[in-house]
Amino acid sequence: MTVRIDIVGMGDSLTYGYPYGPEASWLQLVAEETGLVVENRGVNGETTGEMLARFREDVVRLRPRSVIIMGGTNDAWAGVAAGEVRENVRAMVAQAREAGIAPVVALPPPLCRTGSDLPLSFLTEMASTLERYREGYRELAAGEGVALLDLYTPLLDPQTGWGRREYFVDDAHPNRLGYRVMAEAILKSLPEGLQGLF
Repeated sequence: MTVRIDIVGMGDSLTYGYPYGPEASWLQLVAEETGLVVENRGVNGETTGEMLARFREDVVRLRPRSVIIMGGTNDAWAGVAAGEVRENVRAMVAQAREAGIAPVVALPPPLCRTGSDLPLSFLTEMASTLERYREGYRELAAGEGVALLDLYTPLLDPQTGWGRREYFVDDAHPNRLGYRVMAEAILKSLPEGLQGLF
């Protein structure tokens, strides 16, 4: 008997669980708390365009009940236009719906000023670009009735506008505590696309 997958996590290193691995990811932590069957399809370094290119193979083929789509950080690094990123995510949402899979779009976490070698001007531009992506995701969710999952606010220091340092291992990646906070945010919010799974 084949066990049906409840959730596929479709994304980049922030879904994969970098730098620790999938066992430390927010997706695995949610699975451990709920007993849901999950499949981690996060690939380090990928853009939303690369995610879209493998969506049928890595999501539709598996026929999960739901897919959580989270991307954009690598697009911001590469300077991809906000409209293109939104269209990539919209296309993944459409493919999921066509296959009877409930799509959930997640807002990616903030960046964090950890004092790395990255110039502050570059990090600031990346953060601004990511916020344009998030706004596009919010508009997409509102316009098409897609469940939206906020994994941005729980890691944010509202006083600085950057990620809280205690949650990050570098400028972009959460540490183990940060991934735990992301998992807790999912468990608390129970977005519409996941309610029937719990």
